[in-house]
Amino acid sequence: MTSAANNAPASPRRSIGAPWRTGSQAAARILAIMAAARIAAGPPELPGVHPQPDVGLFWDSLLTLRTAGGQKQNAILSAFNPQDTPLLVAGIEYFVSRLPVDGHGFTLFVSGDERRYLNPVEVSPTTAVVRGERTVLSQASYKWYGRTWVPSMALTYLHAEQAFDATEIASDPGFVRAIGDSIMLAPALRYRFPAHLYVEAGLPVNRQLFQAPVSSHWEYGPKALVGLAYGTNSSVEISFQDTSRPFDTRLQTDPLGQPLTGTLLTTHDQRYEVAWRHTWDAPHRFQTTLRGFHVARADNGAGYSDYTRRGVAVGTRFDLGPWALRSQARWSTYDFARQIISVFEPIPRTRVETDVEARIEYRWTPRVRTYVEYFHERQDSNVPADRYRSHTWLGGMEMDF
Repeated sequence: MTSAANNAPASPRRSIGAPWRTGSQAAARILAIMAAARIAAGPPELPGVHPQPDVGLFWDSLLTLRTAGGQKQNAILSAFNPQDTPLLVAGIEYFVSRLPVDGHGFTLFVSGDERRYLNPVEVSPTTAVVRGERTVLSQASYKWYGRTWVPSMALTYLHAEQAFDATEIASDPGFVRAIGDSIMLAPALRYRFPAHLYVEAGLPVNRQLFQAPVSSHWEYGPKALVGLAYGTNSSVEISFQDTSRPFDTRLQTDPLGQPLTGTLLTTHDQRYEVAWRHTWDAPHRFQTTLRGFHVARADNGAGYSDYTRRGVAVGTRFDLGPWALRSQARWSTYDFARQIISVFEPIPRTRVETDVEARIEYRWTPRVRTYVEYFHERQDSNVPADRYRSHTWLGGMEMDF
């Protein structure tokens, strides 16, 4: 569970693929819902929108119900015991927004997803079987659109029950089955210069509460960005974020990964990111997003958790009449500074991740559409416990009210 998304979407449509995936791994895979939920930044930034007398309040809302069925291969992302299962999906979303006609913009988003495995998946002989995944997300955000200053505040709550890779929040390679809650408060302040140039500073604070064996922890630290909006839904941004993560119960380790009693672990991340979003035509039918990032992590112990991570992500959105296509591909690498394969093979641990998502939908009426989704996760590593493949296919229907 990490940071929220930076850019406001054009609509409250849900992201493709598994609703809990995203780009920062582990806890970020849980919080990636917040990154891909299309809600974090509130209403679009409209230069020149300022308080006017006798202007009514304009509200808009959308309720979406969805259902789907499909197949998931390697449901628990296991390196040694992949298990496949059919699954059924039921979900609901509610989105309400206040247009910033007088400078005040507000959005509220509530979402719930239930994924039930028709074949219960066994994590291990000593643990209970996994019968599905569950996510509940809600976020309220407010922005004041002044002439030059744009203060904002977002409050997000997330509950998730799922299996995910544990690199971010656990010592050993491999997946964990986690149940957790996240509460994040994200204040920010933006200043708009002439010629559509802007800078922004924020201080997100996140409390993540996990059930054992995953340790609860805090996440906090400043974030700054500079951006240029050069067209409708087109922008370039460069950002930096410094994040500390003190754990409640997770211990520091020695250079071989053995826990050290009487200690508590804190990790420290420095993340640099460049993002380019572009709309290629006037009707806004074709949009692309390109992101590149670099993360350097250091811990307060012997450095067993230290790594360098680099990656890129490419997303597309294409609308043509009743048809719509969404796709996204992500690739990233981990290079661990002090972790080795084993004492018998002292080679630094490395890992490469590749994710691909695609969604095709057909709108039968303004309120009813059917869709097909595909989601692929692949992880390669020189540590056997770090490798897995997973495929998910879904077909379903969504209705707006």
